[in-house]
Amino acid sequence: MGSVTAIVVTWDSARDIGRCLASLEAVGHDAFEIVVLDNASSDDTVARVETLLARTRRHPLTLRSLSHNHGFCGAVNLGIRSSDADAVLLVNPDATIDPDAVAVMMRVLDEHPRCGTVQPKLLRLRPGAPDAPAIIDTTGHVLTRPRLLLNRGAGRPDDGGFDEAGEVFGASGALVLHRRAMLDDVARGVPEAREYLTEELVAYFDDVELDLRARQRGWTARYEPMAVGRHARAGASERRRRRVRVLNLSNHALVVIGSEGWASLARDAHVIVPLWLLRFVVGAVRSPVAMLLAIGRLRLLPAALRRGRQDRERATVPLADVVARWREPMPRDWLRAAARRGLR
Repeated sequence: MGSVTAIVVTWDSARDIGRCLASLEAVGHDAFEIVVLDNASSDDTVARVETLLARTRRHPLTLRSLSHNHGFCGAVNLGIRSSDADAVLLVNPDATIDPDAVAVMMRVLDEHPRCGTVQPKLLRLRPGAPDAPAIIDTTGHVLTRPRLLLNRGAGRPDDGGFDEAGEVFGASGALVLHRRAMLDDVARGVPEAREYLTEELVAYFDDVELDLRARQRGWTARYEPMAVGRHARAGASERRRRRVRVLNLSNHALVVIGSEGWASLARDAHVIVPLWLLRFVVGAVRSPVAMLLAIGRLRLLPAALRRGRQDRERATVPLADVVARWREPMPRDWLRAAARRGLR
């Protein structure tokens, strides 16, 4: 069934990393290794991983303590470049995976040769409420006509409504399996410095950009409900929350505008502009400093547009066809739900 490298990028993740690595140690797939790349944590994340290194383990565990913070994308790229496995499992430190999930996802890759990505059923991990009803975190990415990206099924009860396997637009980077051949096919740059995730993005929406690149190269993504993981969406300090808001707001524009270009987006401008303006206004009211910082990051837009043009030039499936196939209308209840959570 092939070999798998699990890549976990940590940054002040001491609260979560033990639970995450315990779930990876219990994975039933034999050809499996775990690589932790620590982005210069200031807490005791590294010490906790080093404690686990001293124990007898079923699966090899490697720790790379980076001298500075490379961002999520930069650290993932380092991990992928150091691996020769057939598939890469990206795992957030606040996520866990069921023991049989990797074997199930690898079977999906075996059965579907052009499948580059497998999205497991990702449920909300609520350590303080183990008996609470299961809630869906995501079952894949949804591309909407206004180019807002949604997590399919997010917030809904796990009551059987998302128990059908099948193709999806894309997958969440919180817990996802990628075929190495797909990653190599869509990567940019020379082999010794190959960029799988776009490092200028740092974190957030890098998975959406990867969705778009892979679909343009003819790779598919599939959702597999028999593979199950859990995601805590851990809380953070106000400083860290601001950083998340800045990256989410700016990267949304960088990825969507950069990937499609102005001409493509103009065809849906009548639905894009009102919702994006609404998001801008709510974001500015909710966190004006974050909004100003996000606007400042739009200086990266020319580079994003260049990357998008290069990706479209290499495409075997025109991006217009990708968008036409996968774009969906906004869910009717989206605005009410978005207002509750501040249009994040």
